[in-house]
Amino acid sequence: MYSMIDYWSSLYLCANARDRLEAMQKPRMIVLALIGTGLRYGFEMESFARRTEMRQWAKIGMSTIYKTLKDLERDGAISVELEEGDKGPPRKSYALTPSGRDQMAELIQDALASRASVYSERIAGLIFSPLLGAEQSHAAIAKTISGLEFADTQLAESLDREGMDAIGETIVEYYRSINEAEIAAMKKIMALLLQGGS
Repeated sequence: MYSMIDYWSSLYLCANARDRLEAMQKPRMIVLALIGTGLRYGFEMESFARRTEMRQWAKIGMSTIYKTLKDLERDGAISVELEEGDKGPPRKSYALTPSGRDQMAELIQDALASRASVYSERIAGLIFSPLLGAEQSHAAIAKTISGLEFADTQLAESLDREGMDAIGETIVEYYRSINEAEIAAMKKIMALLLQGGS
């Protein structure tokens, strides 16, 4: 049953998973870049992440944003200015320092030079799915396909949201093509499992 995958290929995938995960989840780079694009407040960054479906490719939420902002402030990568508002306490406005701009550039260059493409735990699950047996694998893969199709619908809808720019559209289309490729691979593996072969 396990012969349907090349053992060495699976070891290669697993060995590179850590590097891929790190490349995908660089909150420091993401927050510096969000400030670099002109977002000045934490709530603007959270709103941007939500509006552009950023969580499809980065594990970044409100708590990560604020923790990273504190770390960047402590390290001198960003400056913070308190701004009085009409209501409530003053809010913090963030700006890149020269050091922060240098760090942002270096992190972006590192990310672009990364050999890691797309990391997905689903790939590892798909590789080892034959170990579940045909019926259980089929059910699990079918459920995943359903989830990917739902996610793809959400991504398609996000293209019509206010504030989506050409780069955002390109990223969304990129992830839609990945979803399409994953669904195709999963359907192929489901067919192989139902045939009882590799």
